[in-house]
Amino acid sequence: MKISLQATRKRQDGLAVVVMLILIAMVLGFIVANTATLTTLHNDVKRIEQRQIRRLNSTTTNATMHSPAVGVAK
Repeated sequence: MKISLQATRKRQDGLAVVVMLILIAMVLGFIVANTATLTTLHNDVKRIEQRQIRRLNSTTTNATMHSPAVGVAK
């Protein structure tokens, strides 16, 4: 009777190890996926920021070049 209890206990321990390894693998998969997504989002934000800086710089350049002289029409 002792032998069968020990064999069952070892199988349960082995199953617990397999389940834990699967859970750890799933968590690591989520971490990798989130890191990739965050990297992509960071690059998108950087690209949008550069576009906005270029747009704002061109707007200020155009405004200073085409603005009428101040104080001329008195």
